[in-house]
Amino acid sequence: MGIGKNKVIGKIPREKLKYALQKLDEIVKLLEPYLLMLTPGEREALVKIGEESFRFLELSHEIAVNYPDLFPTFMQTAVFKEEFSTVNELWSFVNKINNLKDRINDMKMMAGNHALEFAITFYHTVKLAARHDIPGTKMIFDELKPKFPANKKKRRKPQNNDRQLELF
Repeated sequence: MGIGKNKVIGKIPREKLKYALQKLDEIVKLLEPYLLMLTPGEREALVKIGEESFRFLELSHEIAVNYPDLFPTFMQTAVFKEEFSTVNELWSFVNKINNLKDRINDMKMMAGNHALEFAITFYHTVKLAARHDIPGTKMIFDELKPKFPANKKKRRKPQNNDRQLELF
């Protein structure tokens, strides 16, 4: 049973997409002065905050606020509160964006899959027409053939047939 074979992909009206993109541009412009741009090395060096570590952070913050005497004197409580506030606010924001991103990607993937099925059927029809010398189809087939997805997989395989076996 294929995934989503019976799902109909509704087209999002172009004006809605255009409006949504404008709103995304507004969000980027609004937040840009406050956002960071880490280098790949900086990003790799940082501890990643997942669901479990966020829950630990949340509980630690709550306990630190309720028991300030337990907070280490060499650390600034105000900085911890500020950093927690930032991550807490961004946590729900990022989750909402990720959910939207996942849903948009799912729609794009499903629509792309359906469209690719049509394109492959079209390709095979053109290929058959070219074999039967239907005028103009050979040129179309020759243009489509190098882009056909199955052909790319074949080209990626290493061609080491003429190498000799090395024993030492």
